[in-house]
Amino acid sequence: MKYIAICPKGLEDITQKEIKEILDVLSKVVLPGRVLFSTSSLAKLLKKTQSIIKVYSLQQECSDLKEIKVFSVITPFRVVCSRFGEQSFNSQDVEKIIGEKFHKGGNSVDLKNPKSIVFIDIIDEKIFVGVDQTPELLSKRKYRVKIHNQSLNACIAYGLVRLSGYNAKKILLDPFCRDGIISIEALIYKKGKVIAYDSLFPNVRSTEINATLAKVRKDLQVSRIETEWLDTKFGEEEVDCVVTAVPFVSKTLRENEVKNLYKDFFYHVSFILKKKGRVVCIAPHLVLFKSMCEGLEIVEEREVSTNNLSYSVVVFKK
Repeated sequence: MKYIAICPKGLEDITQKEIKEILDVLSKVVLPGRVLFSTSSLAKLLKKTQSIIKVYSLQQECSDLKEIKVFSVITPFRVVCSRFGEQSFNSQDVEKIIGEKFHKGGNSVDLKNPKSIVFIDIIDEKIFVGVDQTPELLSKRKYRVKIHNQSLNACIAYGLVRLSGYNAKKILLDPFCRDGIISIEALIYKKGKVIAYDSLFPNVRSTEINATLAKVRKDLQVSRIETEWLDTKFGEEEVDCVVTAVPFVSKTLRENEVKNLYKDFFYHVSFILKKKGRVVCIAPHLVLFKSMCEGLEIVEEREVSTNNLSYSVVVFKK
């Protein structure tokens, strides 16, 4: 059976790597944020994946709504449309048109409690049609009861961890942990040495609560530490991976404050990072951050997004 995995745009390679690791099958990026693969063991992937937002079985590909053909579905059903790009119709129009077509084909409808969901995935001029295998988003984490207003999508957090090269033998640090999403996803992936720091007690407490619910609290070191004290917590070249969502200029954080944070960050991280270590940082924009880089070298940049949220990601080495 062919399936499409929806993942964060810009992290398709991470999803491909994960599919290969879990299912031992090859996959193909067919569109930004869309990875095609075939398997007879979908349940195994759905149980273990951390990079995938949603999966649907692929029934048809077309470029016009009129080309969509009725296929066998478990009834009652409903239609859900995901749409990106500029079209002359909206998602509700699609759900109504395709729903009526399937209903006329002899299929009963139940909008509240359907037994199957016909999923229409429209990106620009491309249309994928299938059956939703994950009505509840895979990116939703049950452990996330304390959510910071600048927190990341869990799939993006996991992708950053993979970009850092972290594994069970390495030390990973998140110095701006907020609600702990990055460090928790790291420990769910591999039980290495993971440390989460934040300058605010409420964020430290949120991280502790979320880590407890994720059943990784005993493996996670959490403390209220500011970046200027990092060199007192680690020896020179002790840390393998630094993965974090860096602070940025906002209504509550002025530019001069952000510059001071960046200065401390680069000074101390360049001291504690191993020679072959990696630093992975994310924010809505990183122009100021990159302009203040000292002691580290940029090795990769990419744009990452989910729905209407876009981020810049930069990877450094020593």
